[in-house]
Amino acid sequence: MQGETAPESETPILKECILRDGEEFCRTVSPDGMASAPAEVAADTDYLAWARPFLNDPVGWANENVLNLDILVPLSIQVGSVLLALVVGVLLAPPIRKQVLGLLERLPENIAKNVTESVPALVRPALWALFVYLALTILNTIGQESALVRIATSLALAWLLIRVVTTFLPEFVRKPLEWTIWVFAVFYAFGVLDEVLDWLSNVGPPYAGGRISPIFIVQAIATAAFFLFIANWIASRLKRRVHALPRVEPSLRILMSNAMQIGLFFGAALLTLAGLGIPLSGLAVLGGAIGVGLGFGMQQIVANFISGVILLTDRSIKPNDVIEVDDTYGVVKSLGLRYASVITRDGKEHLIPNEMLITDKVVNWSYSNKEVRVKKRLRVEYETDLRQAVDLVVEGAKDTPRVLHSPAPVCLVMEFGDEAIELEARFWINDPENGVANIASQVLLSIWDRFREAGIDIPLRHEDILITPGSTLQVEMVRPKKPSSD
Repeated sequence: MQGETAPESETPILKECILRDGEEFCRTVSPDGMASAPAEVAADTDYLAWARPFLNDPVGWANENVLNLDILVPLSIQVGSVLLALVVGVLLAPPIRKQVLGLLERLPENIAKNVTESVPALVRPALWALFVYLALTILNTIGQESALVRIATSLALAWLLIRVVTTFLPEFVRKPLEWTIWVFAVFYAFGVLDEVLDWLSNVGPPYAGGRISPIFIVQAIATAAFFLFIANWIASRLKRRVHALPRVEPSLRILMSNAMQIGLFFGAALLTLAGLGIPLSGLAVLGGAIGVGLGFGMQQIVANFISGVILLTDRSIKPNDVIEVDDTYGVVKSLGLRYASVITRDGKEHLIPNEMLITDKVVNWSYSNKEVRVKKRLRVEYETDLRQAVDLVVEGAKDTPRVLHSPAPVCLVMEFGDEAIELEARFWINDPENGVANIASQVLLSIWDRFREAGIDIPLRHEDILITPGSTLQVEMVRPKKPSSD
């Protein structure tokens, strides 16, 4: 009817439709461009849309998704496969562990003692990972669902890898690696590992040719740890070879081993930078800045380093040498590129900078050989039979352990003093590392015993005061001051 038609002055209604994901969505648009939001667009903002079927009809959702034979049968097969793999692994672990122990006993002793306690502990997780992986392969071959078995395989492999990490790697890296492995295993099990890795790779500030992302940081740490581990392993083996060289001086062995270790670590750093794609040409500017810093702020360290190289090359001081620097007397335990370790007779270990050994006066008691002459002075009275005293001094030195008979001990008459005759005992030892003062004390005790048996006295020092006639002696009594109350 005409009354039901819209008048010409009424605003016409326009309809706009779009096709999205195979479905048609429409909305009304007025001539002035204002559009009303369709119901479908409003539905897009419902964040619980995925749970609406369960929330609206829990019983119907359960009958369709849980109590359905098409779902229960594959689920039961997967759970049974995982449980069967675990049971078989538990049953086979003891006999296989015995076989592994029997094989390890046949290895060389130095290898067997390092792996006997660690390798058997890996048998059970290795069997579980193997059988779960076999179950996953079989289910994929026959075309069955394998989502749960794939999750179990990821967790079993993660557990095996964690056992390996906690068995062979140092203590300080175990916990971080355990958490990292578990996190990546969970992501892999739920099939989102690739997306997570892509997201982590694109997070972080950019740099020339790449981005400093969490993945890049982990990769850098792993690459540096790998190359440094290889360099340290090679350096330790080369050090053992160098220290076993029979015709090389100990100081040269130390220099060669330190040079090889520094060169290997420097090569590991270059390989790490190259492996991460960092251009090495940019290191030139950094090297110049480091050189300036070394010249101004690390003069003492560089001086000690260069002094250490000089000491190791000129062989003026070697390990096991007996040296005396200032008030420090001891045996050189080791020589490094920064300091020398000297152990004194009282058990203290002094770390002496190499620069001091180059610039200060150093007494090396065993530089050319270890034979050292010790001198001790003693006094006898003028009434003493001097030749008998000399013979007794020589006998006392000869009868003392550690004193060499060749060169033989001697006793020299040094001076006819105002109060007594001064003698000097001279004797040789070839073990200065065992002490010099102690052997001198033993020799003097031996001489003292012989002097007492022969009735030879050692005079005491005295001073004579001569008072001439007519002189006066003034004596003044001084009262001591009382201490102040402050």
